[in-house]
This record gives sequence, structure tokens and C-alpha cells, in this order.
Amino acid sequence: MVVDGKRFHSVLAAGEPLPAGAKVVDHGRYTAIPGLIDAHTHITFCWDPAWGDRAPHDPFQISQTPAQLEPLVEANGRTLLSIGVTTIRDLGSDNHLDLETAARIEAGELVGPRIFGAGDGVWSSRLAPKESTRPGQADGVEQVAATVRREIDAGVKVVKLWASTGSDDDLTGERTYSYEEIKAAVDIAHAHGIPVAVHDTLGVVTDDIVRAGADSVEHPRKLSPDTLAAMRARGVVYVPTIHHNRYYRDNIDRFGFSPDKRAAFDAFIADNIATARAAHAAGVTIVMGSDALYTAFGESTRELDVFVHDVGMTPMEALATATTDAAKLLRADDRIGAIRPNYLADFVVIDGDLSQIEHIHNVVAVVKEGAVVFEASATGN
Repeated sequence: MVVDGKRFHSVLAAGEPLPAGAKVVDHGRYTAIPGLIDAHTHITFCWDPAWGDRAPHDPFQISQTPAQLEPLVEANGRTLLSIGVTTIRDLGSDNHLDLETAARIEAGELVGPRIFGAGDGVWSSRLAPKESTRPGQADGVEQVAATVRREIDAGVKVVKLWASTGSDDDLTGERTYSYEEIKAAVDIAHAHGIPVAVHDTLGVVTDDIVRAGADSVEHPRKLSPDTLAAMRARGVVYVPTIHHNRYYRDNIDRFGFSPDKRAAFDAFIADNIATARAAHAAGVTIVMGSDALYTAFGESTRELDVFVHDVGMTPMEALATATTDAAKLLRADDRIGAIRPNYLADFVVIDGDLSQIEHIHNVVAVVKEGAVVFEASATGN
């Protein structure tokens, strides 16, 4: 790979001459893959154990100021880089902190992955008390439309809607938005060239999400063959976010969840895997999303293990969920997600090959836009 500044100049076959004066970095015993894309994160939802023994159920309950959160947000970003994630789609922040973080990373003031942020997102009062002053709340077509326009004006790269209940230890999936509300959001976003991601935990809203023309549906764990066929036909992407429920299950005490939630998480995970297997068999495009928050960012790419061992993908199919297919979902497949001339020079050096998906976790070095942003040798690994 020949890198010129921030971009790939060319990809040469063995024995082809290098450009005159090129500096050579020999990683010949390793494998290079494109920089990975995590299509569902919450990088600004932070928690420091120093604040107490238990993380809050609702990340919006965190009272720390942006200045207090900033070092934790950057730490989350560095963790993502260390596992090879150079781009994220961040699907919900508070007071546009994700957009501010994205701008600072782009300006070189912070180190972290490239962020396609959704800002505050759009959510119904059914998810919070009507007296809530948190931005993003909208009920009815007119409010939804106005909120989407406001988020676009703020600079979001994706519009996020919460069309159902369900988060943390709430594993329900009751409808919170009508087809008309979802359609209004999609039409306005698409008129501005902005993709739309819609949260639907159980899958009861997915038919309307697909009919409205959204770009992706997040989380649903029960989808019918007819729904999957419609998703394939209309190109709606499935982001199952399976592994994050294992994170919740394995940290029940830390979150203060009821012990009986362990069985509920296990049932959710089993349904999620079954739906992902059916989606994969039906030819629906699946994209990796970790739904990471708090201390989960080091586990983000474990979703790929699930795709191979539980969903039935090959390692190369799993890699596509975090590279080429994810880049297309972000509408950025003209510049990221592949090692090609003129693309941004994002790549990950791993020890091993993709005969086993676990080798993807053996990160030797990470390069983002031509600059080394992580080296395992520098950390003593």
C-alpha cells in the first residue's frame, strides 16, 4: 500500500516498484484490513467508576458537564482506535456533544475515530416525562419535522429516531411513532441527503420503518420472512447490536439491574441471533453496530465474533459488515471502507489472517488518514 498524505496513492502487487523516495514500513508478516466502522455507538455516554459503584440506568441522568466528560469521551475514542475502529456512526448524544467531539477530532484537537453523529436524535414523550427539557423530544408530524430540520441545521450526518421503547434493562418494544411521523422524518432527511436510522427493539414497527424508506433499523429481534424480504427489496440495512446485551447481562450488578434480568437478556440475545441468522439467509444487508456506551468500547468488534460463530457468516462476510457495507450505509463508500486508491488511508494491521475471525482482535497497528494512531508495541502489548 502506498500512502500519500491522508489518502491511499496506490495498491501494488508484490515486486512492483515503489515511488521514488517512498519511506518503507515493512509489516510483511502481518495482514492489513480496512479501518473498521462501528455503525451504532454512543461515545459521549460516559461513566467513571469514581462517580459511584453503579452506572446509571439512563445515560441522560449523568449530571457531569461537557468539560468533565471530555477526557472520558476521548478515552472512549482512543479505545475504539486501539481495536481498529477508525469510523463510528454515533446514534444519540446529549446537547450535540457528539457533533462537537467530531469537529474537534477533525480539527486535530482530540484523538479519536471519525464520527458521523446523530446529535440529540428524535424521540417521543412516551419515552420520558412530558416536562422533560432534554432536546430532541417531538410528538406529532409537525414537531417531528421541525426537530429533524433543527438537527440537520446543527450538522448531523445521520438522523436517529426512537420508534419504540426498549433500552438498557427495558427489553420491551412498544410503538412510540406512527408511520406518518417516521415518513415525515425520512422524507425531510433524504431531501437533505441525510440517511435515517430507526430504533425498534422488538420489531413491531419495522414494517412501517421499511415502508417509510429509512436506511437502517436498529436492534429488532423478531422479524417475519415477509419483513425481511421487504428489507432486502428496499435495501434497508439491519443493525442487530447483539453483543451489547451480553455486556449488560455480564454487568448486571454494575448497572444495578434485577438479577432476574439475566434470563431476560439471554432470551433477547437468542431471539436477536435467530433473527440475524434469518436475515443473513434472506440476503438482507447486515452491518456491525456495538451500541457501546460507558465501559463497553473495548468490546465493540466482538459483534464480528457473534456474526461468524452464531449467525453463520464467513470471516470475510463479517468483515464486510464493518467495512464496505457499513461505508455504504454511511453514504461514505466513495472514501472509506476499503483499501483503494484515493480513499482515505485508514487501515488496521493484524497478527494473523481472516481464516479465523478472532485474528481481527490481534491489532498490531492502526492508521487513520495516513497517520499512526495506535501501535501495540507502544502500549507494551
